[in-house]
Amino acid sequence: MNSGPVMRLLGVVLNSMLFLAAVPFLLFAGWGLLFSVPTLAIVAFTAAWILFPLFNNIKAVRVLKLGVSFVLVPATLALAPMMVQEIDQKVELLSRKPRNDLTVFTLQDKVGIYGLNIVMGAVGFPLYPEAARATLFMMFDPGPFARRVFDSDFGLGSYKLKGVVRDFAAGLAQGDSAASAGYGPVGIEWNRSQYRLTDPEARYALALNQTKLTARAERRGRRWLIDVKHEMEVSYPESAYVTLIGRPRLRVEEGLFRVLQNSGWLYPYTAEYRFLVYSDDPRLK
Repeated sequence: MNSGPVMRLLGVVLNSMLFLAAVPFLLFAGWGLLFSVPTLAIVAFTAAWILFPLFNNIKAVRVLKLGVSFVLVPATLALAPMMVQEIDQKVELLSRKPRNDLTVFTLQDKVGIYGLNIVMGAVGFPLYPEAARATLFMMFDPGPFARRVFDSDFGLGSYKLKGVVRDFAAGLAQGDSAASAGYGPVGIEWNRSQYRLTDPEARYALALNQTKLTARAERRGRRWLIDVKHEMEVSYPESAYVTLIGRPRLRVEEGLFRVLQNSGWLYPYTAEYRFLVYSDDPRLK
């Protein structure tokens, strides 16, 4: 059997995969240059060069790429504080511009801020998927009702939201003859200091702040089934500094993204979360 065509096919598939893996790093490098983050741009471009299937048929190039790849990871970790500092400085510079005058923000400024929104969503997704998803969804028109509905009970991981549901569940008496009971709306807020990525409530503060919760319980034999809904406006304020990292400092001025909202580049919407939970669910303890 002639293995030549099979090997060529495998080569094409592998090169295609390498090319697709290189493209995000190349875009990342372009954003770094546009947003005045040169250290990040160099690191991202180097990663793209390693992955890009160009001249890989030359042994010297393959050896060079392999050698650089071993250095890239520790170099990235060592340069991370510098990259964070460069982003913080650029945000600080843009924040000095008057946000009530959209004309002072150039196309480069807006594209850079738009890219920052994507970077925040992509980098934060592994640890804070709900907040990252909310951020990235703002890039797309939510439709005429400007509402997105999610079936998720992840909010029960927050002591604040869980406490509200637990209080309602505690008031549902087993001997009560009523078939149903309602609760809310109740407002739930987190302090901005809880946005820090090291805070245990950060995941919920970033995704759910200023939530309005309502609940309705229906009897199921001797138990109560609670239908919980909570919603919040996914929108950037006119001005609010959020400290994501304390050292090295990384602060984000949310008002910069408001500029993109007012320019029609980002779309605010209402996020509604729904879930069912029994009043005696162990998670409410």
